[in-house]
Amino acid sequence: MVDIIVIGGGHNGLVAAATLARAGRSVVLLEQRDAVGGVCDLLFDGATFSATVGKALGVTADPSPAPLALASNGRRVDLGGVIADPGYAGWRAWLDTVAPALSSQLDAPAPDIRSTAPVWPLARAGLAVRKLGKKDMMELLRSAPSCVDDWLTEHMSDLLLKAALMAPALHGTWMGPRSPTSSAALVLREACRQLDVRPRALAVQLRAACEAAGVKIQTGARVARIRAEDGRVTGVELADGTAIDAPAVLSAVGPKTTLLDLLDPRLVSGKTAHQAEVIRVRGTLAQLRLDVAGIDWPGERLRVVDDPLHLERAFDDVKFRRLPTVPPPLEVSVEGSAVRINCWSAPAELDGGWTEAARAALTGAIFDSLERVVPGVRDAATVTGLLTPADLQEQYGLAGGHPMHGELALDQLGPMRPSMQLARYSTPIPGLWLGCSGVHPGGGISGRPGFLAARAIIGS
Repeated sequence: MVDIIVIGGGHNGLVAAATLARAGRSVVLLEQRDAVGGVCDLLFDGATFSATVGKALGVTADPSPAPLALASNGRRVDLGGVIADPGYAGWRAWLDTVAPALSSQLDAPAPDIRSTAPVWPLARAGLAVRKLGKKDMMELLRSAPSCVDDWLTEHMSDLLLKAALMAPALHGTWMGPRSPTSSAALVLREACRQLDVRPRALAVQLRAACEAAGVKIQTGARVARIRAEDGRVTGVELADGTAIDAPAVLSAVGPKTTLLDLLDPRLVSGKTAHQAEVIRVRGTLAQLRLDVAGIDWPGERLRVVDDPLHLERAFDDVKFRRLPTVPPPLEVSVEGSAVRINCWSAPAELDGGWTEAARAALTGAIFDSLERVVPGVRDAATVTGLLTPADLQEQYGLAGGHPMHGELALDQLGPMRPSMQLARYSTPIPGLWLGCSGVHPGGGISGRPGFLAARAIIGS
């Protein structure tokens, strides 16, 4: 018997396993795929990894190249260079002022807002924001509920720059630039910017940290169910029938999957089941993989977008559950001849489903968009794979194809991610813990949920 089983070898699972093992626990990590890393294989932006987690586990920076924004009219904005828009510097300075206060909240467990909880921890969180000063605090409170298009327009006029800044903040949400509270998504994303490490390199470092700490990693090991006796977790059973005993299980595969698919329904109360059922996981990510020869790419990382209206029109396609009717905005990562293209205009609940015809149409739309800024790429490329939200659910175990196990929205953040009862990593089932991006503080590749969940177990 081991002390704890970690289900899921994504970045949060690896962080949790390494943290627990360093604290003296014997840990087995189970991953259904043949490789660990999870969404590190899908997402490009590693600048949001927690510096606190990185320091604790010995993760070192490996910066990604700054993105180059490209518009179909030929304009370019290098987000790593000097930004010419006169309002940008002031906007960035304000973000740099408020980011530490917000980041400190993300590095801590979610406040307990249940009626029986003490008031002081919640008040302390409010005081951290109040210490920003009246002007900065009021700007934060004023901007967060607004739409990001309006907010950025107050500060800068360059349409391509605005679109390039807001596009990644909308990933994982169900919002466009004109949706209320979309400004909050951008503020939170910028507050998360800390240790910059390429996601695929991060997965390698985290696996090494696990192995150095003595974690036993099993790939190709799909968990069929979480076992329990007398209402308490006793281990897991794999798809091949193998049973592994442990008095505790930390699941990093998402609250919906954990509570609704891996547990005997008799163990999950009606209240807890309902809280899991209502978590919104409407994925919108598709990734096209290419092998390309003979193309002189303008950069290693590209954001293909025209302006905020372009993003809004793309979101229209998502919310109406249809294939792109406008050339979709794209993220591009170039590594030699291997090219990955992320399109966030692919609704999981596509009308008619992800048939072969739909897959072909999406591939064509992605090429149409890319050809506008990199002419000739269609003829020079060989398609090596297409991952739709349905594929992400099947191959990566992401409910709804959502890479963050839950949409980023004000009612699914902080002490409400994924619910008041579950936001602090423990569950009503003794011995079962949650440590994925679907719990506080969520987000992309930060490692915070896995780290905080492991710390909660160590302190229990």
